[in-house]
Amino acid sequence: MIKFFRKIRQKLLSENKFSKYLIYAVGEIILVVIGILIALQVNNQNQIKNEKKALKNYLEKIAINVKNDIKVAEFMIQTRTQQSLLCAQATELISKKDWSDQRKITNAIFAMIIEQPLNFNRSGFESLKNSGYLQHLDDSEIEELIYNYYNSVDKVIFEETSLQVWANDLDLELHKIGFFSSWLELEKRPNQKMREALGNYTDMLTEHKGNDIVLSILYRGFLFTAELTGFYEEQVTFGNELLTAIENYN
Repeated sequence: MIKFFRKIRQKLLSENKFSKYLIYAVGEIILVVIGILIALQVNNQNQIKNEKKALKNYLEKIAINVKNDIKVAEFMIQTRTQQSLLCAQATELISKKDWSDQRKITNAIFAMIIEQPLNFNRSGFESLKNSGYLQHLDDSEIEELIYNYYNSVDKVIFEETSLQVWANDLDLELHKIGFFSSWLELEKRPNQKMREALGNYTDMLTEHKGNDIVLSILYRGFLFTAELTGFYEEQVTFGNELLTAIENYN
């Protein structure tokens, strides 16, 4: 092709047809420019296609994280609901000095002072942010849902952390004033395992100053843990909306 155009140029020059040569040269330049523009357009289309594919991969990673997070959240909804009921029942037993179900009282107290691990995974979202591909997301709905979802996760973590810090402080106070030693009868049963530990709540313990702290823990466990489920439910709702949007993203 290049030899063909070269022969035409040489023929025009040899015949002193400069005006025709000039027109031909301009036409050749235009063809070259058109070729470059076509190549650039193809390159841009390939780049957009590759960016779209990479973005889809990041969104799929986020979807995997969200699906697992939802399982954790649903488990916590069930757990916190059960704990709320358990705390209410334990509070009633202590208030009435009914010691017929020591296991229920023990489980309620431990449920409030033992930390609940939360394993929410945001690695996909962090990878997307660090990659720079987030700016190429042309779906504002998905972007909004991503931020709504992870904001709801942050709320859950904040509320759970606040509850745990508060419970830990009271747990420490109960240890300081000797309540746990008396309640778990550590002098009589020094080697009992935590999972097998069974407290012995008695009329005497209701006179202990730690009793008010225990009732405070159980009362908050009844009210606040039920309230926590609302934060988890919001997380699940946003998570399912995000999953649907990612699945429909093209």
